Amino acid sequence: MIRLLHTAAAAVTIMALAPLEPASGQTQAQQDRLSRVAQFVVTAPMCERLGMSLDPDLPTKAESALQQETGAWNVDPSTIERLKGEAVTRQGAMLKTDLETVSEGAKTAPQLQALKGVLLGYGRTCMAAVTDPIFSHLILPPPGYDLETAATTASDAMLQAGGLASWQTPRIQAHGDMMMLAGTCRSKIGAARSDALMKEFGHSEDARVRSYYSKSFDEGLADPTIIASVDGCTRAIQQTRLKAR
Repeated sequence: MIRLLHTAAAAVTIMALAPLEPASGQTQAQQDRLSRVAQFVVTAPMCERLGMSLDPDLPTKAESALQQETGAWNVDPSTIERLKGEAVTRQGAMLKTDLETVSEGAKTAPQLQALKGVLLGYGRTCMAAVTDPIFSHLILPPPGYDLETAATTASDAMLQAGGLASWQTPRIQAHGDMMMLAGTCRSKIGAARSDALMKEFGHSEDARVRSYYSKSFDEGLADPTIIASVDGCTRAIQQTRLKAR
């Protein structure tokens, strides 16, 4: 998956940097400008996921501002419209390829955690957008915005369910596993013993961790067939207790 991510990233770089044949009357700089604007439009939803605010009328306002900008170009309007559509399609395909590569290729913990790198890449595009003449009023980072922190938060939100968020230490993961056992084994070991496990392993001062423990318990409770017997539950609890210390 990492190799595929690198390949996708290289493809994006090549497409972005390789000189394209300018259309008749169109300079390379103008064609590059259309590609850049298309990139910002397509990437905008990722900017929002990374904690930035989007103008609700971003597509309309960006289109209007671009029309004003290209109005000064000595290029046929129909050519501009065609190239603009091609640029949006191209940038959309790049984003789709990247996200599909991450979701389909991720098989191991390191590969899943590479998601942050992908988000950082799009975050850098977002940071460029906030200084662009068209997008500086359409894509707004909050005061004190830090891209590294935002990418970590966004990737953590996507990796939390699998226990792979940056804050999910092996001990926290083990406590989460114990909470899941407290749920799935509740009907076999009894409510009192299940409650005792929850009390022992389900406490945390961190709201994110408490939420993780609660969800783990609920997932276990929703599927009591994960472990079929009292003996199986007892062995699993003993093994997990060693990891949770």
